[in-house]
Amino acid sequence: MKLGLQVGAWGAGGIVLLFALESAPMTGLFLPGILLMTGLGSLSATGQLSFGDALLYAALGCLMGDSLGYWIGRAGLHVMLGDSPRFRVHRARARRLVERHGAVAVFLGRFVWFFHPAVPPLAGAAGVRPWQFYLADVPAVLLWVTLYGALGHWATGVALERTIEFLSVVVTVLFLLLAWNLWRRWRRHGRA
Repeated sequence: MKLGLQVGAWGAGGIVLLFALESAPMTGLFLPGILLMTGLGSLSATGQLSFGDALLYAALGCLMGDSLGYWIGRAGLHVMLGDSPRFRVHRARARRLVERHGAVAVFLGRFVWFFHPAVPPLAGAAGVRPWQFYLADVPAVLLWVTLYGALGHWATGVALERTIEFLSVVVTVLFLLLAWNLWRRWRRHGRA
């Protein structure tokens, strides 16, 4: 597998690690993921890294960080994530969101800076099942890296064809997940 023109294995590992830290509990609160992903998208437009590789490495890192948070929450270690008054307020909001909306909150939480590192541990602590968590988290991460990576890619004036291909795949997956969820709800309400 070719790792891009100039990046190499160390660069790819660095991108994965950076986005794992961006998504992990606590460290994610201090790393502006939107700016990082937009910058990575701009880098991909220069030819230093392919757009597909940029999305892959960022998505792997985000999924690693989200998984770490989720499994910390499942293990009951979420109380160790900080106890300052500022973090308590944000944790309380995220907890209410997860308890009220479950896996949908995991999806939406990916797009809210400063809340998203707290959502996976709270989803784990609130009892969201692993399959529900990953069914919401994987499409959210793919959409998030694609949208913000594309923003950086487009900002450099590079042709849109490659980016539109990725967006169409992500939108298709999201549409299929939405259709499946609506079908399940329809069947559940049809039996009642």
